[in-house]
Amino acid sequence: MKAYITPHDFPNLDQETKMLAELGVELELINSVDPKVIAEKAKDGVALFVQYTKIPQETIEQLDQCKIILRYGIGYDNIDLQAAGKKGIYVSNVPHYCGDEVADHTLAFMLTAARKLIAINAGVHAGGWSFMQHRPIYSLARKTLGLIGCGYIAQKVASRAKAFGMDIVAYDPWLAQDKAAAMGIELVSLEELCARADFVSLHLPLSAETYHFVNKALVAKMKDSVIIMNTARGALVNAADMREALLDNKIGMICLDVLETEPPEANHPLIGLEGAILTPHSAYYSEESLPALQKMAVEEVARVIRGERPLSPVNLKWWV
Repeated sequence: MKAYITPHDFPNLDQETKMLAELGVELELINSVDPKVIAEKAKDGVALFVQYTKIPQETIEQLDQCKIILRYGIGYDNIDLQAAGKKGIYVSNVPHYCGDEVADHTLAFMLTAARKLIAINAGVHAGGWSFMQHRPIYSLARKTLGLIGCGYIAQKVASRAKAFGMDIVAYDPWLAQDKAAAMGIELVSLEELCARADFVSLHLPLSAETYHFVNKALVAKMKDSVIIMNTARGALVNAADMREALLDNKIGMICLDVLETEPPEANHPLIGLEGAILTPHSAYYSEESLPALQKMAVEEVARVIRGERPLSPVNLKWWV
């Protein structure tokens, strides 16, 4: 039997190769992102590992032997879930591998933005020794953090923010009130969150309903000083609207680890703009998180190959 993996940026595939070999499965690299090439090469595979490559319907329809498509990571908008479900192929993600890293990154965004660290640091390196020109500079204590989406990672953000003395509100129609209350999180409507939050952090999946979720209309409901952070999916944010909001002083700052197109074009609306902190989709990474991701990924695939149910399927809605 064979399993296939599309182009990736892992240093090695030792864990995957070893565990699959124990099941009599050989792992082979498909060194192409072309849907037709992937379909042709992977048509005899029992599993397909995917990091960033798009896997559309035209590819999935040719995967006659495939039992599972494994997406390395949390988001899965690069895979046609409906086509896979109708084909009888599980699509699984790895939802719990980098929660601490992304939560740490979100807190780093908050501290960097609130304390104006980038501008102050640049001033000192340029020979200055003043910070007053960079006001307003905020404390996190007694400020309100608004979480749009309150799942695994957002809850880790909340626990860290509580340690800084912040109040936490969240908009999440699927989170039970008693569970939120036990974590010190107040569930509110989206409108109330926007009105109250000093910081807004996005923790939503990307879908047709959440595309450009943060746009001019939503910003109009927020405080003019709000700091917006996104470590989820790039297309949740309308970057052109955020540029306009920054230039019109309708938001305080925006901090993005993910962009709609990665890497961005040189003329991206937020590149070079004061008030925008951008990192290159690095929130997930630590020296510990990458091997953990690979281990959890191949364990999920191994379960399905053994005839067991996967732990984190994301396409059962369309399962045949």
